[in-house]
Amino acid sequence: MTNGLGMVAIGRDGVRHVGFNAPGGPGLELEVMDRTELDRRVRHGLGQPHRTGFHRLMLVDAGQTWHEVDFVEHRLDEGTVLWVRPGQVQRFGPPVDGELVLFTNEVPAPSSGELALLLGDIRRGPVWHPGSDAYVGIREMVRQLRLEAGSPTSSADEARRHLLSVLLLRIGRTAPTVSAPGDPDGIAARFAAEVERDFARTHRVADYADRLGYSVRTLTRASSAATGLSAREVVDARITLEAKRLLAYTDLAAAAVGSRLGFSEPTNFGKFFLRRTGLTPAAFRRTLVR
Repeated sequence: MTNGLGMVAIGRDGVRHVGFNAPGGPGLELEVMDRTELDRRVRHGLGQPHRTGFHRLMLVDAGQTWHEVDFVEHRLDEGTVLWVRPGQVQRFGPPVDGELVLFTNEVPAPSSGELALLLGDIRRGPVWHPGSDAYVGIREMVRQLRLEAGSPTSSADEARRHLLSVLLLRIGRTAPTVSAPGDPDGIAARFAAEVERDFARTHRVADYADRLGYSVRTLTRASSAATGLSAREVVDARITLEAKRLLAYTDLAAAAVGSRLGFSEPTNFGKFFLRRTGLTPAAFRRTLVR
């Protein structure tokens, strides 16, 4: 069985980066464990800010706790599902009864644009509230993932891929969602992936449109339908999030943060950050408990 808690390093943003590691050799990057197992394996404090190169699903069977994701503390209680995606900065609260599913982007079986959007879209937040009946079904699918892991065969791995895909789609469909038609052509998902790769180099929607072979209008229409945000807002939100991370977890001067994020002048970064957050970079830092 693989171990999703290896290869810890300090990133350029001052946050521990945890990569998925398979000590037994190459294998399917998918694992199911409970919180006790996680606490036993981890070599860094779960209560300290860290980010992973893989997804973390956490099912809460009993108890209450909190989980901080990108500066927002979320309360978790019985019957909730937490989904933290790669790159998000998180901190664990006290342990609760339940299980965790760890997996990388490459594991789910190829599916629809709906699944691709679920894997990358953080707009609805990390906490999902299925009803009690839906939670029982989700919990059973996680149990099946564990059972298939006990059969180290290629067919078992393929079964786990498909089980995981169905599990994610079921989670996505049971929580309250916005009234949007989704992303049937996968345009919004591809756009979000390009922004993730290159937001620090270019802030222009036109650059992403040219790279993807669409017009700016097409990107904006697809993004608005899938996420409720315009293409411009998607880019700006990603830059803002990274700015907050750098201001919170490094000692870089605001000017250096702006430079790292592609702003040619410190004043341009300051105006951008104030417009997006209502605070100057210095004021934002003063709100943090370090």
